Amino acid sequence: MDKIELERYTRHILLKEIGGSGQQLLKNSCVTVVGAGGLGSVILYYLAAAGIGCIRIVDNDIVSLSNLQRQILFKEEDVGKKKVIAAKKNLLDLNSHLNIETFDEKFSEKSSRKLIKNCDIFIDGTDNFKSKSSICKIAFKENIPLVYGGLSQWEGQICVFDPKSASICFGCIFPNDPGQEFEESCLNFGIIGPTVGVIGSLMAAEVIKFLTSCGKPIMNKILTYDCLQGEFQEFLVEKINSCDICSNLNDVSYLE
Repeated sequence: MDKIELERYTRHILLKEIGGSGQQLLKNSCVTVVGAGGLGSVILYYLAAAGIGCIRIVDNDIVSLSNLQRQILFKEEDVGKKKVIAAKKNLLDLNSHLNIETFDEKFSEKSSRKLIKNCDIFIDGTDNFKSKSSICKIAFKENIPLVYGGLSQWEGQICVFDPKSASICFGCIFPNDPGQEFEESCLNFGIIGPTVGVIGSLMAAEVIKFLTSCGKPIMNKILTYDCLQGEFQEFLVEKINSCDICSNLNDVSYLE
């Protein structure tokens, strides 16, 4: 790191759990963030500020006016622009020392190889069951840690999945697909912006902790936040031996 970087990340380096060596680990790391919406906005900002060396952004959406209520990465001038393009510009305005790779496409199992190449950790910032299940499936097949977050109205939840530690996965938490009708109805429920910020910040913290081997990850349990009641709760989750995601890792046809 040069003098500018040493000054920029002083508050990280002063933490005994991170120090200079930990900050160098962050600089040498590559992360893939799937989804540049509400969660992705917060996660990307904090990871960029933290000095993650390579950040890959995957999203095929455009910025709309209704996004600005919670997607703090974007500005009014970004409305109508591709999210990945606007995100890259705004992140580089924050930290020009980054390598940001953009993928203006919908995440899919077949296109995952280029997204996970040399990736140290996945971050799930998507907003639907199918995408979350697919991302977790690939993470476990490719042995890549994954930070998961979910949102609904006033509430949010977070968990870390690590295939290398025989942890639970998304399928262990949600073994049954709720169906398209349920997901479409959720889109009409609304959501309060600060809850997105809380969960996104926690996810970014888990990424930094994991990459620097600091502390204890939120693993094999779900941490929930109820903004309306002002409460955090933890729920232990048991691994399902017959789980379709983490217990059936022999099928690699999606990469063919």
